[in-house]
Amino acid sequence: MSNQYNNDYPAHFVEKYQHLPYVLLDIPRIVPDDSFQDLWQRHSVPILRLKPDERYPYTPAEAQQLHEENGRLNEYTQANWQGLTVLDNGKADDRWAYSKIDGYKLLPRFMEQLHDYLPVYGFSQVLFWSNQRAIGLHRDLNEQHPFPTSLRIMISDENPKPTFWLQPLPAGARGVGSERLPYIEEQAVYVDTSKTKSNTFVYNNGHWVHGAKKDPAYSKILCSISVSRWRWNDYEKLVDRSISPGL
Repeated sequence: MSNQYNNDYPAHFVEKYQHLPYVLLDIPRIVPDDSFQDLWQRHSVPILRLKPDERYPYTPAEAQQLHEENGRLNEYTQANWQGLTVLDNGKADDRWAYSKIDGYKLLPRFMEQLHDYLPVYGFSQVLFWSNQRAIGLHRDLNEQHPFPTSLRIMISDENPKPTFWLQPLPAGARGVGSERLPYIEEQAVYVDTSKTKSNTFVYNNGHWVHGAKKDPAYSKILCSISVSRWRWNDYEKLVDRSISPGL
């Protein structure tokens, strides 16, 4: 598990929270500034791959050959996401193309809500992504903790049904896209924020994999946030309040 953040969590969190696929946080709904849609339209870009990694070890030429031979997605020319970064700590993931604006300057209301409502000392990255195609089951490379810490905010969702879901990580699986883990309906747990007070959730990226369906007639925008450091005592209070009497 490379590039881990926040590994100083209290040991009892594992036993206490490891069974939870996600937690919808009991905080007010976080909403973007009125200028967000205009900024999104003007500054978001297709998130295309710039370099290979251990999960996708192909050069651009190799990726194109695989695409022509078996239809595998060429991540150098076919984007999974449209995206916009509004904060990074200077260590942005250089595997992907990205467009950046100053969130504190251009989305001050949104950034203020993040600091007011979330039990954190700070953020290392804040970005908005909209999946352009179905995303297969996987775990994110960072923050593979055995309880819910991966932070997302549902900014907008036109879909009539929720499309972001989680399933338990199968025994022996690593949770990488190339494994092509199957959808299992009886195991799928969907995150639905359409009728809830809160639109912010944390999910378990250690023991669960996640994916996203895509209907070309609809779109959604998620905010993906990397926390530089959680305030763990306040995190525990918030999660306890959020799951009672929930999962």
